[in-house]
Amino acid sequence: MGIEAAIVLIAFVIVAAALAFVVINMGMYTTQKSKEVMQQGLNEATTALEVDGSVLGYGDNDGITFIYIPLKVSPGQLAVDFSYDKIDIVINLPGGAFSKINQGNDPEAPASTPVDLTSLQPSATTTPVAEIYIIQGDGDNVLEPGEKFIVVIGLPAGLELAQYQKFTVEIRPLQGAPLIVERTVPPTLPETSGFVNLG
Repeated sequence: MGIEAAIVLIAFVIVAAALAFVVINMGMYTTQKSKEVMQQGLNEATTALEVDGSVLGYGDNDGITFIYIPLKVSPGQLAVDFSYDKIDIVINLPGGAFSKINQGNDPEAPASTPVDLTSLQPSATTTPVAEIYIIQGDGDNVLEPGEKFIVVIGLPAGLELAQYQKFTVEIRPLQGAPLIVERTVPPTLPETSGFVNLG
């Protein structure tokens, strides 16, 4: 009887040990997967871009015709590819919303140093056009820490921004949340063509 009881007891211990191993192993696996999912969600919810300075508008008393948005990489982020097929720039105006306004425009270096912002004015005929310029960088299409790009948006006739009008620009990289820039045109605009600080 003693030997049989010992055998049964050993069998119970072995089964319990095996079951405990499976439970602990599944718990560790679940914890690891949860950590990966949370990290991925955090990366997707955090934008890799931020505005580096003031957003400027260029125009006259009739309205703003060009918008200048300086950009840099957010702290802790690595790099953002600004090739036209890797990023989408969207603008919402009182006159409508326009997507992929950077179509076909890779980042390029300005023609002069120091940069003359009045020379960075893309021609927009019927829809808004965005061009990206490398203000500080190594000349490739990737915005890296320590570099600075500027997005210049040209607005066509009929879509100029008047006083008190709001606009929203979304810069959507392949990974991470989009950078949303929302501004309101101030009540006073230059009498002749000039710059105005949009905040």
